[in-house]
Amino acid sequence: MKKLINKQSAVDIAVILVLAAVIALSAFLWFRPGMKGVAPAINPFLILRPQDVQETVIADYAGVQRVYEFDLTEASGVRGGTLFVHLRHTIAVAEKDGMILADTGEANSWHIGRTPGNYWLSIPIYPEDAGKTLRITLTPVYPSFRSLEPEFLVMDRQTLLHMEVLPDEALMLTLGSVTAIMGFVLMLLALFVGLRPGNRRRIFYLGAVACTAGLWKVCGLSSLPLLFDWYGRQKLLWYIGAAAYLMMLVLSLRLLTLMRKGENDRVGKLCCYFGAFSTLMILALQVFGVVELHEVLVPYGIGMAGLHLISLLGQKPERSALLWLIPSFAALAVDLALFSGGGSFPTAPVFLIWIALNLLVRGFVFLRVAIRREQELREKDYELRGAKIQNLISQIRPHFIYNTLASVSMLCESDPQRASEVVGNFNNYLQSNFNALSATEPIAFLSELEHTKAYLNVQKALYDSKLSVEYDTDYITFRLPPLTLQPIVENSVKHGIGKTHRAEKIFICSRAVEGGAEIIVEDDGTKYEPAPDGKVHIGLENIRERLQMMCGGTLSVAPRASGGTVVTVFVPKNN
Repeated sequence: MKKLINKQSAVDIAVILVLAAVIALSAFLWFRPGMKGVAPAINPFLILRPQDVQETVIADYAGVQRVYEFDLTEASGVRGGTLFVHLRHTIAVAEKDGMILADTGEANSWHIGRTPGNYWLSIPIYPEDAGKTLRITLTPVYPSFRSLEPEFLVMDRQTLLHMEVLPDEALMLTLGSVTAIMGFVLMLLALFVGLRPGNRRRIFYLGAVACTAGLWKVCGLSSLPLLFDWYGRQKLLWYIGAAAYLMMLVLSLRLLTLMRKGENDRVGKLCCYFGAFSTLMILALQVFGVVELHEVLVPYGIGMAGLHLISLLGQKPERSALLWLIPSFAALAVDLALFSGGGSFPTAPVFLIWIALNLLVRGFVFLRVAIRREQELREKDYELRGAKIQNLISQIRPHFIYNTLASVSMLCESDPQRASEVVGNFNNYLQSNFNALSATEPIAFLSELEHTKAYLNVQKALYDSKLSVEYDTDYITFRLPPLTLQPIVENSVKHGIGKTHRAEKIFICSRAVEGGAEIIVEDDGTKYEPAPDGKVHIGLENIRERLQMMCGGTLSVAPRASGGTVVTVFVPKNN
C-alpha cells in the first residue's frame, strides 16, 4: 500500500508541476513587465509601403522573384524602429544604398535544403537613414508560397510581439508548449512508476506523440523566433518542427498497434517498421539534397494515414484503436483545411486540442487508475500464488509419503530388520525436514540437499546396492523453492529402478552460472520420451510452476546421450 501511495503521489505532483508550467508560461506571456497593454501612442509603429515592386520570372525555386524598394524618410522618424518582415520559405536579400545588410540564401556555403525556414527579417532603421533607399529582394522557394505578399512593419520588437504576434498566437503557443511538457512528463512517469509492460508502453507512446505534436506546432509559430531572438537559427527551428511531425506519425502508428490486444499482430508491426524506415530515408535524402522535406510532408502524411488503416487489417479493430485513429486524422484534416484558409499555424489548433484531451483522459487519468488497479492485482496475485504453492506442496507431500510407506509395507514380510531401518530413516527424515515441507519461501540449497540425501538413504535401504548416487555439490550459497531437488530425484528413482528393477546411477551437480545457479540431475534409467503436447510429468510440472512463481526460475528436461534423463534447474541470482 505504501508503494501505491508513493506512485499516486508522483502522478499528482507531476500534474501539479504541469499546471504550474501553464501558469508560469501564461504569466511570462501576459504579465511580464513592459509586455502588457502596449499603446501605439507610447510605442509608435508604421506599416511601410513600397514605392516600387518589380517582379521577375526566374528559372529556379518557385519561378518568381520580387524586388521591393522603400524610401526610409518616414520610417526613420519612428523612435527605436526596426523593419520587421515575417517570411516563410522565402529567401531575402536586403540592401541599403547598395550595401548588403542581410542575405538568407546561404549561396556561398553548403546547407541542408533550399528553404531558410520560417523567420523574421529585421533591419534596424536609424534617424540618419532619412532619404536613403532600402531594397529588399524576396525569392519564394516553393510554388505554394509564390503568391504570398509580406507585410513590412516598422516598430520595436516588444510592440511587434504584443500588437501583432501574441494576440494571434498566444493560445497556440501556450497550448503547444504545455502539450509538449505534459507529454514529456508522461513519458518519464511511464518509465519510472513501475507499470506493467503493456500499460507502460501505451502511456509512454501517448506521451511521445503529445511531445512531438506540441513541438511540431510550436516550431511553426512566428512568435518563437521573435520571443527568443532566434534570427539566424530559424532554419534549424523549422527542421526540428518538420522532424517532430514525421516522428509524431510514426509514434502514433506504434501507439495504435499497442492499443490492440493481439500479441501476434504482424501486419501492425510491419506497418510500424515500414513507417520508421520511410522516415529515416526521407531525412537521409533531405541531408543529401535528393528531396525537399517541405514538398514531401503532405504525401508522407497521406501515406502514414494509409499505414494506420492497413495496420487495422491484422485483426478486428477494437474500440480504443478506432477512438484514437478516426478523431486524430479527422482533427488533422480540419487543421489542414484551416491552415490552407488562414495560412498559419495559429489558425489550426484542432489537432493539438485533441492531443491535449487525450493526455488528460488517456494519459494522466488512466495512469492514476492503472497504478491502483495494478497494485490490487499484485495483492490478489500474491494471495493466489501463496494458495497455489500450498496446493502444489500438498500434492507432493502425500505422494512421497505414500510411496515410502508402500515400500516399507512390502519389506515387513520379507525383511523385517531392513523395514525397521527404513522406518527409522524415514522418521528422521520427517522430523528434520518438516519445516522444509511447510515453507512457502525459498530456502537454502543446503537444506534442500539434506532433504534429498535423507530421501535417498531411505531408497538405498529399499533397493540395496542397485541404487548409487554421486554428488558434485560444492556450490551451495544460493536459495531455491522448497521441494525442488527431492521430487526430481524421486522422479528419477520411480521411472528408473522403480520400473526396471535394474541398477541405476544418479548424478547430482550444483554450480554457479551467469545470472544465478544451476542444478543438474542425471540418471541412466529409462530413456526420456517427451509427451506429444510438450508437457512433462505432473511432479516436474509442479516444480516448474513453483520455480517460476517463487523466484522466476526455469526447469528443462532432455534425454541423456547414453540413455536416461537430464533435468536442469536454473535459479536466478538474488531471488
